[in-house]
Order: sequence, then structure tokens, then C-alpha cells
Amino acid sequence: MVVVLALTLALYAAGQAVWTTSAAATTQTTVAVGQNHACAIVAGKAFCWGDNSAGELGNNNPGVSSTTAVAVSTTGVLAGKTLTDITAGDSWTCALDTNGAAYCWGQNGNGQLGNNSTTPSAVPVAVSGGHAFTEISASDLGNHTCAIDTAGKAWCWGLNTNGQLGNNSTTQSLVPVAVDTTGVLAGKTLTKIAVGTSFTCALDTTGKAYCWGLNTNGELGNNSTTQSLVPVAVTTTGVLAGKTLTEIDAGASFACGLDSTGAAYCWGQNSTGQLGNNSTTESHVPVAVTTSGVLAGKSLNDITAGNGFSCALDTTGKAYCWGDGSQGQLGDNSFSQSNVPVAVTATGVLAGVTLTQIDSGTNSTCAMDASSNVYCWGQNGNGQLGNGTSGGPSTVPVKVIGLPAVTPPGPPTAVIATPGDAKATVSWTAPSSLGSGSLLGYTATATVGGQSFSCSTTGATTCVITGLTNNTTYTVTVVTHTTAADSVPSTPVTVTPQGVLTMTVSGTATLPSVAPGNTTSAHLGTVTVSDDRGVGSWTATVSSTSFQSGPNTIALSQISYWSGPATATSGTGTFTAAQPTAANAVTLTINRTAFSLTGGSAVNSASWNPTLVVAVPLATVAGTYTATITQSVA
Repeated sequence: MVVVLALTLALYAAGQAVWTTSAAATTQTTVAVGQNHACAIVAGKAFCWGDNSAGELGNNNPGVSSTTAVAVSTTGVLAGKTLTDITAGDSWTCALDTNGAAYCWGQNGNGQLGNNSTTPSAVPVAVSGGHAFTEISASDLGNHTCAIDTAGKAWCWGLNTNGQLGNNSTTQSLVPVAVDTTGVLAGKTLTKIAVGTSFTCALDTTGKAYCWGLNTNGELGNNSTTQSLVPVAVTTTGVLAGKTLTEIDAGASFACGLDSTGAAYCWGQNSTGQLGNNSTTESHVPVAVTTSGVLAGKSLNDITAGNGFSCALDTTGKAYCWGDGSQGQLGDNSFSQSNVPVAVTATGVLAGVTLTQIDSGTNSTCAMDASSNVYCWGQNGNGQLGNGTSGGPSTVPVKVIGLPAVTPPGPPTAVIATPGDAKATVSWTAPSSLGSGSLLGYTATATVGGQSFSCSTTGATTCVITGLTNNTTYTVTVVTHTTAADSVPSTPVTVTPQGVLTMTVSGTATLPSVAPGNTTSAHLGTVTVSDDRGVGSWTATVSSTSFQSGPNTIALSQISYWSGPATATSGTGTFTAAQPTAANAVTLTINRTAFSLTGGSAVNSASWNPTLVVAVPLATVAGTYTATITQSVA
């Protein structure tokens, strides 16, 4: 008589968890500086000040400049719109609304308004093409505009003499044209874009930089001075080796970026020390901005490039600048050039102020705080500092007049950060007050040693921060974003991500048919344990039910198991197979140890292929017998 035994294995790994991921949203720009004017978004509306010779203030009063902030017209295409992102060019301005639609106003001699025209407009006009953009940038010393759409593709319009539109052409375009993606951008998703004088740069999701257009001073960063009509990769050897860029900005023939640790790098023209590396020698590849002075121990989170100078903010909301200071654009109460960063004067109007955004134009800079107050310094010939005066420059920050007062929202409360494998799930309670604005969303940020990682939502009160290092403790805060302002960070909590211990096994196995009174056996399939918890020890166990066919049973005393030796291991420590050979086989009358690790490294794994042996009693009734083998690890 023949007995067929069908073996079913139920397998699991203790402690295994499933997590969802969430990508951080693009940070929106709400203050922007052009050649001789500046703008800001407050409570979803645009306000501008300074030169208005081409209608760049957008208030339908061309030719009449303003030394204080005036409201951009909302009677036309902006009626009912809430703006989220703004950029200022040479003599024009562009902005995005909550749907990603783009609008521009001001100078248009080269089609930089993108509305299929070269006629200037003193009020906003809609950019052609119906695109949904996430970020927009205009050249404060050039005549082109670029933006990134929701698919991560770049579009540009306006002047194209040096290939700054990136479409393998030198023909200007009055409407957005797609930047070439057949070369280095093939398969890439862009997240940031920055427009310089006659060139453009962008970042992709992996933190790599690409530039195109004029390259006289090495501003493309590819160790060359040859212009390119299509994107080229910025050199990632040297100081950028192994770095992930998170921010980028382009100025007059140079560019700068920040990496994930908050360190700054610049490349291109350096005649006035704008690269910040204590030199005036131009560089065709990125160089590190000096950190031995005022930036010692500082982590930067925003950077901007002007005309011969650069500025940045650190994570505490303080500002620093370097390069040309002839118009007071370094904000350090002097007219001196500095080849290394200097601190912007933090007394006066900036006393006790925490800055959240910064932007530089041709020869002036403006910064915004969490309550949407704006402070500017540098050249002021056209009232671009917005403090009610014009004429001489200011070497220290002054406060912009005319912006509406806003009440910031409260911070989220009851923040909880739950650790996962290289991630943290953050949840919170919505604030009791949104102040004078409407909710835009939240951003949760985890920081450690100058590095920051974040996730954002448009209203949900939970998200997952990814990219964290296991067994490292992070400080987590959450900020509320509204159309009026951002909240201060929530009360911080800490979280320490932990790796997971996992086991993978074959789902089923079938023992060969056998007659009663004989023995049958089979390999159960490869078992693999992977551990990145940083613990360095674990024990895998095995147990079984009796074989059952209706009322008939083959007892556990007839079932034997041996693990066999390791077929593969990784990491360090002592890997021990409990039953390395058939001679070590044990019955499964009790839960048995199969394999273990002691004294191991933070990340390790082991595999083995165990064998099950069943001695079928002579009196066994014919049938199909099934048992469940449970293998676990802890």
C-alpha cells in the first residue's frame, strides 16, 4: 500500500513590519529679488516693490516705481487664485498658483512672459501651454524663464542666444519648450531648477546637478568652458563625490548648491569671491564654500546666487553672504568684498528674527521670516529694498513696508514619531488655530548632526520620513503651512530608527510517496534570515504539527529534522547550524533551535536548506497526510 504525504509549510518571521513611504514636497519660494525690484507672496497674494519701468510690479501702473510693497493685480487671470511660488527676473515676474498654473508680468521683449507674445504686460498674463508646474525661476540679469512640471520635466521660454532653453537650439521661444531629455536627462526626474544670466541648472531626485547654456566662466560645472545647447552633468568627482545636492541656484555666470548635510558648493566665475572658497580664481568644477569662519559648525538650508555675490541661511534662521560688497549686498554693515562667508548683521530689524527664506537679485538680497515679514539689504536705486526710500544702498537689513500683517498658524501638537527600518512614521494633531490663513499642509523634519530629512502632506496629519540611518537618534519637529505664513516648529520629539529581522522560506514542499513501514524525506527549501537591526544576534526555531489525514495521524515522534550547514552567510559573528548533518537530526516533539547567530555585526544574513524526515509506521492507513511546519526567528 502506498501512502502519499503532502507537506504544507506555514512560515513567518517575528517582528516583521510593513511601512508606507511618502516623498517630501518641493519647498515653495515666497520671496524673490530681480534686477531692480523684488516681490513676495503673503497669504496667497503677490506684492512687489522697486522699479516698475516695464510693469514688473504687476499693479497696472507701468513706469511708476514704488518704494513700498504694492499688490499685484488680481482682477484678471489671478482672480480667485492662491499663489504659492514666485520668481523675479530682470524686469519681469512670474508666479505659480496652487494648481501649478504659471502667470507672468512685465518685460517681454524676448517672450519671457511665455504667452506667445513679445508685448510687455503691466498685469499678470497666463503662460501658454496649460502646464502644471511645481517650481519656476527667472533670470535677474538675462531674459529667459524656466519651470519644472509635475512629471519632473523642465520647460523654458524666452531668449536662447546661448542655448539657455536647453532644447538643442539657439532660437528664442515665446512659449514653453521642453528641455532636451535624450542625453544626460534621459530617465531623470527633476526636482529643482535655477535660471542664471544665460544658463540654467537643475537637480534630479538623486541629488545630481545638470546645467546648460553659456559656459564662458565654467558656470555649467562640467570642467569646460564650452557652451552647451543641451543639459550636461555637473562634475561629481572632487568635492561632490558621494554628495547628494538638495538645493541649487544660479547667478551671473556662477552657480551654488547645498548638499544633504547643509554644506555649500559653488562653481563658475569668481572675480569677486562669489564662490566663497577664499579665492578669486574661477572654477570650472564645484568647490567647497569655506566653513572655517562664521560657518563653522553651521548647517545651511537655503542658498542664493546674485551678481558677483552669494547668500545663505542656516538651520537657526541666520543669514550669511560672501563675494562683492560694493553695494552693501553682504549685509554686514560694510562695502567690503569678502572671499569667505560673513554674517549678515543680526541686530536692528533682524534682532530676534528667524529667517526662513532668502533670495538675491542683481545687487540686493531679501529674506522672509515665518510671519511673512520681509527684510532687504544692498542696492536701492529704485526702491528695491521696499523700506520707503530710494537712492543710496543699505549695508544692513531694512524692513519692507506695505506688506499685509498676518497671523501665523499654531504648530502641530502631540507629535509622535514611530521608528521603522531606516524611516520614521510621524503623526500629529492639527493646531487649534490656523491664524489668518488657510491650511496648505504640513512638513515633518528629522535632523541629526546638520543633516535633515523630511516628508510633507497637503492636509493629512501623518507621513513617513525615509532615508534615515538605523540606530541613530533624530530630533523630529512638524511645521504647519498656511497661505498666510508658516508656524514655528512643534515641540521636538526623538526617534531612533531600527532595522528589521526577516525570514524568507519556501511556501510548500511535498514529500515523496512511500509505503507504510518506510521512511521518506525532502529538503524544505532555502531558509534565509536577514538582520539589519544592529543587534548582532538571533535564533531561528522550527516546530511541527503531526501529519493528519482525516482521523488518521502520524505522531511527532516519527518526524525528524536537521538544518544542514549554512549555504551562505554575510556579516561577522558566530553562525551556528543546530543540526549540521543527518547524524544530528532531532525529532520535532518540541520546538527546536535550527540556526543561530551570536556576536554578530550590525547587518548580517544566513541561509540554510533543512531536511525533514518522516518514518511512516507499518500500520498507517493510506491517504494524503498534511502537516504544518512553522519556522520563526527572533
